[in-house]
Amino acid sequence: MPVHCSVLGLFRVRSIGILTLALTPLIAVGTVAYASAGNDAQADGPAQKVNPFVGTGKGPGDSENLFPGAVMPFGMAQFSPDTEDHGLGYHYYQDTIKGFSMTHMSGVGCSNEGEVFVTATTGPVSTQEANFESPYSHDQEKAAPGYYQVRLLRQDVNAELTATDRTGMVRFTFPAGKAANVLVPISHTLNHTTGAEIRVVGDREMEGFVENEAFCGVKQTYKIYFVIRFDRSVGSSGTWNGVPDHAVAPEESGRSATQTAPGRWIGAYASWPASNQQQTVTAQIGISYVDLAGARNNLKTEAEGKSFEQIRASAESAWNKALSVIEVSGGSETNTRVFYTGLYHSLLMPSVLSDVDGRYIGFDNVIHQVKAGHLLYGNFSGWDIYRSQMPLLALIEPKRVEDMAESVALMYRQGGWIDRWPQINAYTNIMAGSPLSVIVSTAWLDGLHDFDIDTAWKGMWLDATQPAPEGKPYQGQIGMQWINTLHYVPNDKVEYGSVSQIQEDAIAYASLYRLAKALGKTDDAKTMYDRALYYRNVFNPENLYFQPRNADGSWVPNFDPVQNGKGFIEGSGWHYQWFAPADMAWLVKAMGQDLFNQRLTAFFDYKTPGWYGQYYNPYNETDLQAPFEFNFSGQPWETQRVVRRVLKENYPDTPDGIPGNDDCGEMSSWAVMSMMGFYSVDPASLAYELTSPVFPKVVIHLQAPYKGKIFTIETSPNPESTPYIQGVRLNGAAHAKNWITFQNMSDGGRLQFVLGTEPDKSWGAAPQDAPPSVSEEQP
Repeated sequence: MPVHCSVLGLFRVRSIGILTLALTPLIAVGTVAYASAGNDAQADGPAQKVNPFVGTGKGPGDSENLFPGAVMPFGMAQFSPDTEDHGLGYHYYQDTIKGFSMTHMSGVGCSNEGEVFVTATTGPVSTQEANFESPYSHDQEKAAPGYYQVRLLRQDVNAELTATDRTGMVRFTFPAGKAANVLVPISHTLNHTTGAEIRVVGDREMEGFVENEAFCGVKQTYKIYFVIRFDRSVGSSGTWNGVPDHAVAPEESGRSATQTAPGRWIGAYASWPASNQQQTVTAQIGISYVDLAGARNNLKTEAEGKSFEQIRASAESAWNKALSVIEVSGGSETNTRVFYTGLYHSLLMPSVLSDVDGRYIGFDNVIHQVKAGHLLYGNFSGWDIYRSQMPLLALIEPKRVEDMAESVALMYRQGGWIDRWPQINAYTNIMAGSPLSVIVSTAWLDGLHDFDIDTAWKGMWLDATQPAPEGKPYQGQIGMQWINTLHYVPNDKVEYGSVSQIQEDAIAYASLYRLAKALGKTDDAKTMYDRALYYRNVFNPENLYFQPRNADGSWVPNFDPVQNGKGFIEGSGWHYQWFAPADMAWLVKAMGQDLFNQRLTAFFDYKTPGWYGQYYNPYNETDLQAPFEFNFSGQPWETQRVVRRVLKENYPDTPDGIPGNDDCGEMSSWAVMSMMGFYSVDPASLAYELTSPVFPKVVIHLQAPYKGKIFTIETSPNPESTPYIQGVRLNGAAHAKNWITFQNMSDGGRLQFVLGTEPDKSWGAAPQDAPPSVSEEQP
């Protein structure tokens, strides 16, 4: 969540007191109107329980950056309104819509994408944003999976969006008595457009490309090609070429315009004469990252000959199928809506990059062909999604995850390295560690083997042991030369998050250790096991905190664990004292169980959620695992209490209903898993910590290659008001451990919880009941 660096500077220190918390059912602080897909909607499907406006609000001190527009599960096209320029897309609190663009990323922290921008006006054609942007009202706005509608009040034009995997369709309904215009200001994106071209083709098409920079200040660029096809012949058309914010007269009958450098403003328009009745214009838009032929073929294959209502119904059907993989029943209407909205947001990314014919652009900027029956994926928010979103997808979307793992292997084969946060085919090097190594290792250990593990292993091993060569667009693990000599990252040599760097690297090493064991690579397993323990070298045995350390071995003086930064990435020493996810048993022992529990309890002793240096930060990924760590320290009832509190306070059914940026499904998936009653602190360990579900019944429908058909989770009555686990049965047998394995779920079966209003301090509290840690094994 890169955007939060500045916000974390607002930390304030608060005294620690005794936490008292009334455990009440999850209650939303408000609701937002959301739409079904119309008269043809599947009224009883889970898509009807999704609120796409959740996560579009201001959030806790910063915008949350989700989009409400039309998209398919993991779709290449994310067709959505934009309420700002050079930003993140749509914000519920902004009152003007600039237009609609075909590409977005879900809830990331930097300006991004927004390519292939269209909008509608009436009357004389004006090319300037000040003349075509429009106020709108939430009272005349609707959204549902695969569909979005809004009335542009300035021109009284109704806009409706829907999508296939690689195309979007917009239907504009214009008022009677005015000329109808569709504008394509193709230079308009949400980031930094470096080039563009648009051509008017025949009497009902436009085509071209947009070149944009990767997000978060990365200067690498990518191209997206487009074809726009109108449902009827254009009355008149033209192009323009000028400078933003200055009057640019459109050239009537102009056939092409080209932007060759940043700072230019080009576009095209199509116009139809006024009618004495309202008139509707529909445009289908195909996109491709490969070439113009790919965009045209995507449009032909997925949308040609289909009406708006047909595509809209197909999108809704696809979402109902995707969301029905998990069935929850018996819970409150609010919790059900929060759950399915979270699941919806968990199924938006990574996104498909291969065209319908299987072609894609690789990290070598060469066109490649994916294997028949498979897809190529991109836009991996690695540092975020390895924690819960990808483990959730591995359980419910195993074939997609195999293709995602293959996409990582292909990144290495074609580009020379595995990135942390690849966007399209660009290395962004954002954040820390080697999160895609955790993701690929977890997938293989989960039993997902339909990908090139040999190539993936070579790339992951290289990233885990060698510095990246100079002059390349990829970075590798930061401070690798020091990791290989000192076995930690020295603060006086690496300015950016020295402690966090080795902590993040260590979970990748632990994941690779487990993978090497599974692959029979004994020597490699021993190497990775040793490296998995390097994080201990920044644990100060005097103050029992992880602390920055210099190259000469000295601890950085005047250490204040409350202070943001200073060796930590988007957090403080308090946040990162809990970050040893693969080796919690050692951390509990090193700190001492009593002090560990005392500090962890104090960590959650805040009156209201906020950006605090010494308290749990539910708005960022730095300590998402912390609520579940009481399962390692003999107090699992505290996990049950704290998880319920975090859900209640941070996941309402409102535009502010995601804590912070969703980061491509990470924060949403945390809620989805927690509401079902499990979470994995260390996914590659295959251990999933248990907490109390909020639904009486959850049914997870399993898919090949898993052996099981369904995994069912049940509770005693009224789980919302009985948050404490009194006992658990797994497949009919008493289960004393406070965790289960991934295989327990993927094999199918039944998990039953008995819940109560008061803690049961005996269940799951014995040392042998805690989840496994890497230091308890021998390589």
